[in-house]
Amino acid sequence: MKKSLSQKPVRKPRSSQFKMTPAMQLRMEKAMTSVGNIADQQARKDDKVQREARMAIAETFDAWLEWLEEAAPEQIEEAFFELGCFATATNRRRLFKHAKAPMGVAERAQEQVDRWKEEEEAAKAAAAETAAAEAAARKNGEADGNTSA
Repeated sequence: MKKSLSQKPVRKPRSSQFKMTPAMQLRMEKAMTSVGNIADQQARKDDKVQREARMAIAETFDAWLEWLEEAAPEQIEEAFFELGCFATATNRRRLFKHAKAPMGVAERAQEQVDRWKEEEEAAKAAAAETAAAEAAARKNGEADGNTSA
């Protein structure tokens, strides 16, 4: 006696791709445009606030230097030195043309920047040497592992 196996009905596979109608596409484009416009407006507002904050600092800098000249004249050189250390090369040249910039502070700041560059290059070289040594050790370890197997 032979039993026939019942077969399950074949299911139609669902379409895995979502198809957007033209009306849905239009609504999506309008929504994305709206979101983009709002983000652009907010970014412009944020830029304006930051620009105004930088202008306030720039406008207050001279008054602060005058006060510092009276209260703690020795700190003027240190302030220019620290600003010079973190400024770009172009801004550093401009910064040290300021009327209140002490003589010699530009050279001091440049020496510090050069020292930092040398330390960074030495650190990169040391990291490269360490990586090369680790790679060589791994290669030797793999070679040793292959010979014992």
